[in-house]
Amino acid sequence: MPIAPTRIFHVNVNCSDLERSLAFYTDLIGLTPATRTTPESPQPGGAFGLDQVQWDAWILKGDAGYGSLVLDLLEWKVPTPTGRPAGDPTATGFNRLGFTTPDLDALHARLVAAGADVWSAPTAIEFERGGGMRLFVCGDPDGTQLELVEGPDTRMSHIVVNCGDLEASRRYYTDVIGLAPHDDLRSTVQAGTVFRIDGDIQQHAVLMADPASGFVVELLGWITPGPTPAPERRANELGIFRMAWHTPDIDGDHRVLGEAGVRCYSPPAHLEMGPGIPPLRALFWGDPDGACLELIEPGPVS
Repeated sequence: MPIAPTRIFHVNVNCSDLERSLAFYTDLIGLTPATRTTPESPQPGGAFGLDQVQWDAWILKGDAGYGSLVLDLLEWKVPTPTGRPAGDPTATGFNRLGFTTPDLDALHARLVAAGADVWSAPTAIEFERGGGMRLFVCGDPDGTQLELVEGPDTRMSHIVVNCGDLEASRRYYTDVIGLAPHDDLRSTVQAGTVFRIDGDIQQHAVLMADPASGFVVELLGWITPGPTPAPERRANELGIFRMAWHTPDIDGDHRVLGEAGVRCYSPPAHLEMGPGIPPLRALFWGDPDGACLELIEPGPVS
């Protein structure tokens, strides 16, 4: 029996300079600041796998507001940020964060003019069954990989999870997490320029959609070249760290995870979120490739 959260709520990206990254995601990508979370003092960090934690973060929303996923853009204060985002497009775990935009070419031009690290021109990825999609990859100010595709509005649309074993990850996200595959895509063999890869590439993707938000978890198997195993990331490392669901019953979901053999970082823990925001309870664990998943049980609004 899978866990029973209500929806995917946010994806967290750790940054080294919150104001610099905020300007990038608002002025260039087109997101809007919604809520700031700033705990006033360090607190126990067992939920994150850390001793003590304190942060400064902005929740950023797209055109659909809280109806679609939001970005948790976070700068660590305790402990300070470390490491670097995933740079190898074949590295396992969370690899790229996807956004749609109504005008892909205009966004590409805007990012190039701003001096952003744009990997290529918009490029068509073609599928064996026919059809395809245009996209380009860009690094944010810390080098977090973003995948930009054309869509009806500006929103965070998907996350790419590179899998060491695609079938095992598909079973896990279905049987334990409760998502259902809604598409299966295999690309043609084509040049790897869009991903800064020399030579040809081929990918196999299983798309898992969250029915409440429409957000897509793209489980990606690299056929050519193969996936590159990456170590599990720490909570304060720069780049994409966690994907969070809302749940009304975090204790029940914790029991289900335990019965499925999942080892969480800690039992559900209380977290202070800062002035004006109710505390919440959170639970963290890693997927088959170590990508951090989170359950959030919101606190009562006073």
